[in-house]
Amino acid sequence: MTNYLLGQYLQDCITAHNWTSFSPEKRGKSLVIEFSELLKEDLEKLGDHQGNYKEKFITKFRDWVRSKSNCASSMITGGSNFNVRRAQKANATEQNKYESFMTWRAKYFEAVNRVPTKSPEEEITLADRKLEELTNLQIEYKEINVLIKKLKIKEKNEIIELLLKEGYSKEAITALNETKRYNGVDYVIESYKVPAYTLTNNNAKIKAASQKVIIMQNRITRKESWEDILFDDGRVTIEDDRVKIIHDNKPNIEIIQELKKNGFRWSPFWKCWCRKHTGNAISVTKGLSFISKSN
Repeated sequence: MTNYLLGQYLQDCITAHNWTSFSPEKRGKSLVIEFSELLKEDLEKLGDHQGNYKEKFITKFRDWVRSKSNCASSMITGGSNFNVRRAQKANATEQNKYESFMTWRAKYFEAVNRVPTKSPEEEITLADRKLEELTNLQIEYKEINVLIKKLKIKEKNEIIELLLKEGYSKEAITALNETKRYNGVDYVIESYKVPAYTLTNNNAKIKAASQKVIIMQNRITRKESWEDILFDDGRVTIEDDRVKIIHDNKPNIEIIQELKKNGFRWSPFWKCWCRKHTGNAISVTKGLSFISKSN
């Protein structure tokens, strides 16, 4: 067992099965092997992001194993004077410990794989680029329809060949579709062109991208001109694209409940209450009772 990462805890694993298995040694060894392999796989997946994962894994594992040692089966202990209620309570505790262990493990990987939040400066660069792409695409759509109408081309392959020759993007060309009109009896094919709904949808995307640019610019301007709001026992600042409420001392339960109700969450990393920096977040913050009465 010394070859396994959790080999030194073999006796703990055997003890954990003393009152639930006819073969505690076999079950204990199996548990060591199974979770040693799991830990090994986890560490390989984490790579350079292991941190203190191994130490925490072992702590959670041993805590769960200890809770298993309190579990008992009447098949092993015998039915005489078997305390069913105590056994049920021990089983429930063991199950909770295991679920807590697995939940922690999943959250650790989730945190490691989380995509970092982009700064407003990064977001506005991307939004500007997206807006430019969508605007140029809308121009191409309109030019293509004008060109097709002018030349009265009906064959799709001929249209595509011409548009490629003229240097139009593949994205614009792939929007070509067979348009139809209703003549009172049935549908009749008019020609291939960029449909009106494609123009409408792309125009909606342009408006959304434009609004995104405005929002990002407002956030950048607000951050650059921001002056911390001081209140009794703390201050409000904007950092890391978050509105942060920093208390000098732990706030009372009423304030904590108000913070939670208004979308703030405690950050163990920054040691403060915070939420994403938006115009609404600033408005909500200024309306908090312990801040508004101090200003």
